[in-house]
Amino acid sequence: ANHATPNHLAQAAKALGKHPSIACKVLGPREVERLGMGSFLSVARGAAEPLRFIVLEYKPRAAKQAPVVLVGKGITFDTGGISMKPAPEMDEMKFDMSGAASVLGVFEALAQLQPDVHVVGLIPATENMPDGQAVKPGDVVTSMSGQTIEILNTDAEGRLILCDALTYVERFKPACVVDIATLTGACVTALGHHNTGLFTRHDDAHDALANELIKAGKTANDTAWRMPIEESYQEQLKSNFADIANIGGPPGGSITAACFLERFTRKYTWAHLDIAGTAWKSGAAKGATGRPVPLLTTFLLERAKK
Repeated sequence: ANHATPNHLAQAAKALGKHPSIACKVLGPREVERLGMGSFLSVARGAAEPLRFIVLEYKPRAAKQAPVVLVGKGITFDTGGISMKPAPEMDEMKFDMSGAASVLGVFEALAQLQPDVHVVGLIPATENMPDGQAVKPGDVVTSMSGQTIEILNTDAEGRLILCDALTYVERFKPACVVDIATLTGACVTALGHHNTGLFTRHDDAHDALANELIKAGKTANDTAWRMPIEESYQEQLKSNFADIANIGGPPGGSITAACFLERFTRKYTWAHLDIAGTAWKSGAAKGATGRPVPLLTTFLLERAKK
């Protein structure tokens, strides 16, 4: 994590931007503040490394359709912030930028394969660190959407950076949006290390998107399993002091995390991939797996055929 900083991710994105079909823009703290991304900024407050917000766009000349937008969680190291994690295995929290790395991996594949599909990639990148400026449990912040958030646990930070990126998405008028995040230990408990957790709303458009992603995962041997999102789970996210709390307690933790994100995605078709159990391995095989790059690349290649 001392090498793969937010700026390192930004430089990797800029290198991808040298391909003729890919454009790259990188925003820093001042630009993010001007956008009103108060939730994203709150996570970055305790970090010495400056945040980066990365915008990638792959658009072949022939592509005229609305873009598919990929949003990757880019926490380059996660201490948990003031709600600090236990020391054992904290070193693995350098993998908390696996969603961001997946977006970069997909764009590398797009650069090489050149499919006829329009894709935007967004990466909010920061460390989550505890210092005197860090956000505290009980603080209330205002997201880019205008919704206020009571931060009950600073270790539920991924959703706080993603929600502002998911609001930024709206300017692209997307065909669909997929966010990718090592979001919850609860997803590991639910699905182990075999399937990525897939969450979408339940209607015709979202069912179709879920089916596309599940089929692509099976084709690529990078499988996902659909989990529920229901209004009843939103009850757990009620706050006395803000529009929404950032955690809903232990029951159904991966579902309430997805329900939090869902609050910021109601203007487009959206799916959430929780890759906490599939993005890396521990122990003797410690390292990143590269998932879900095969799933997402296959998904986009199939979209290009339509």
